[in-house]
Amino acid sequence: MGCGFCTASLKIENPDAGVSMGYDRQTDSFVPAVNRETPGAGRHDFICPGMTMDMVRLAEQVHGKIPDDPLLGTCRELRVCYAADEEVRHRAASGGVIPGVLKHLFETGRIDSAYCLHPGTDPYGAEGRIIQSAAELAGLHGSVYHPANFGKHLYDLYTSPGKFAYVGLPCQVAGLEMLKAKYPELARRHVLSLGLFCGGINTFSGIAYYLEGFRISWGDVERISYREGPWPGKIRVTSKSKGGDILIPRIRGNSRWKILRYIIAFQGYWMLKRCRLCPDQVNDFADIAVGDPHLAKYRAQGGAGFSATISRTERGEEMLKEMLSLGKIAGETVDREDLISSQGYTLDNRRHVTAYVRMAELLGESVPHISVYPELQKTVGVRHYIYAAVDLMKIVLPKNRVIRACYVPWQIFEYVFITFTPSLILRRLIKILRNK
Repeated sequence: MGCGFCTASLKIENPDAGVSMGYDRQTDSFVPAVNRETPGAGRHDFICPGMTMDMVRLAEQVHGKIPDDPLLGTCRELRVCYAADEEVRHRAASGGVIPGVLKHLFETGRIDSAYCLHPGTDPYGAEGRIIQSAAELAGLHGSVYHPANFGKHLYDLYTSPGKFAYVGLPCQVAGLEMLKAKYPELARRHVLSLGLFCGGINTFSGIAYYLEGFRISWGDVERISYREGPWPGKIRVTSKSKGGDILIPRIRGNSRWKILRYIIAFQGYWMLKRCRLCPDQVNDFADIAVGDPHLAKYRAQGGAGFSATISRTERGEEMLKEMLSLGKIAGETVDREDLISSQGYTLDNRRHVTAYVRMAELLGESVPHISVYPELQKTVGVRHYIYAAVDLMKIVLPKNRVIRACYVPWQIFEYVFITFTPSLILRRLIKILRNK
C-alpha cells in the first residue's frame, strides 16, 4: 500500500533499523525493503494496517463504541461544504474543505505542523511530508491516484515536537490510530485528522493504459495531476518531448468508449489488491471525512467544487461549526440516503468486504485479517459475491496484450449486465451506441 507504518514503527522501536520504503518494479508500487539486518526485529514489532484492519477495535478506540450506522460509520453531521476562499476552492480536488481547515488551524496557532501527501515533481515522487505553515498548502492541492511513498517522514512526525494535524486515506488514518494506541505521546500531540474518501489506488501501469488511448506514452510523462480545472477536473500531463501540458478528460466531457477505458484503468484491472480487500471507503476514523458528492445537483452547478463532509468526532464537528460561523467555509446539510447514493455501489461492496476476502481465498490469494462491524455480517448477499468475483478476477488476470484486448468488450458486458433491470440495460446500451 505504500503507507509506510511498518518502517516508521520499526524505527520508533529502533532508530537504527535498516528499513525503508521504495518503488518496486515487480509490484509497480511502493513496498518496504530491508536494507540491513535489524537485530530483534520480529513479525509483531511493526504496525501494518494492510495486514490487519480491525474495524471494531478501532471504532471503540476512536468513538467509544461500534457505530449505529454500519454503512456510513459514526456520524455527527452530514454536509456538503466548500471553502469560502475561491482560490482555495478552485485549486482543490473538490470543495477545498481540507486545505481550508488546515489553513485555519495554522492561522489560529492550533497546530505547529501537518502531515500531508505531496504530489512531488515527477510521477514517482509523491510522498508524505511535514509542512509547517499555511503558505506550504499551495503545493498540496489536488488528488494523487497512483502509488506514493506516504510513510517517508512518519518517523520524523513521531520525533518532531509540537501539535499536528494529519491528512490521509482511510488506511493511513487507521494506521495513525494504531500508532497512537501504542505511543500515547503521539496521541497527545495530535489535534485533528482530515480523512479522504477513497476508491482505491492504481498502479502506474494502469494509468499508462489510459494515457495510451490519447497517444501519450508513460515514458514521456514528466508530471501528472488528476484534478485540474473545474470540478471534478481533468488530467493534466506534462510531456517531456513536447515540452508542454496536455489536458485530457476523465469522466465529464469524455466519450462513452473512453469512459470505459477510464474505468478499466482506474477502477479495475490495475488496482492494488489490498484496495479491493478494504472495508473503509469513507474514512471511519477521521475527525472529519471528506469526499466527492457525485450527485446531479452539484454536477449541474457549473464545475464549482463541493465536498461531501462527515464530522465523526466532537472535535471535528466543533471545527466545522467554528469555520461555518466565521464564514471560512459554506455548506448545507445533506440527507443520509443522498450521501450514500453519491458514493455509488462501491460503498456497499466495501462494507461487505467479507465476500471479497472469501472469494480471494478461493482464488488462492493471501488475505489480510479484517474485522467488520457485526451488523454487516448479516447482510452479505449473493450480489456481493458476484461483484467480488468480477473485481478480483480483473486483478489476478495476466496483463499481456492478448488478455488486454479483451478488457473493453468485457467491461461493456459488465457495464450493461452487472445489474439486471431491463430498462437500465436498454439505457446503457443506448449510451454506448451514441458514444456520449
